[in-house]
This record gives sequence, structure tokens and C-alpha cells, in this order.
Amino acid sequence: MATATLSVKGQIVIPLEIRERYGLTAGTQVEFVDQGGAIQLVVRRRVTPTSPEAGFGLVHATPGRKGAGRKLSEFDAAALVRKKASA
Repeated sequence: MATATLSVKGQIVIPLEIRERYGLTAGTQVEFVDQGGAIQLVVRRRVTPTSPEAGFGLVHATPGRKGAGRKLSEFDAAALVRKKASA
């Protein structure tokens, strides 16, 4: 059985073999359930790891006014989503 030590700050590192067996990745939400003398760790939400490359091409910028920078107010993220959905 895998064991872990509680830190001064109350933190525990879940052993690698347990994380791999149950697919626990960074960002996974867990709940501690008191079972009357025992504590059960229950996975509430799993997070699939992603890489920066997965977001490549999500945002397309078009040139603004010639010689001037673009303003944040000119950027409409919802329009980009609508345009991509209709394509």
C-alpha cells in the first residue's frame, strides 16, 4: 500500500503509482469524505492535460488601421467563435 506524509502546511503528495492508476492529473478536483474513523478520497472532476500547441490557430488577428495599433475594444472574441462555427 502506498503511503504519504502530511506536510506542515497540511499538504500531501499522492504517490505516482496511485495517480497513474486512477488518471489523476494536475487540476483534478477531489473531495475528502469522513467515513467514521477513515477518510475516503473521492474524485469529483477530472481534468485532461493540454499543451500550448492545442490552442494554435484558435485566434486569428486581422490587420487594423494602417500605421496604428489595434485597440482592445476592436477585438470581438464572440465574433470569432461565430465565424468559426459557421465555417
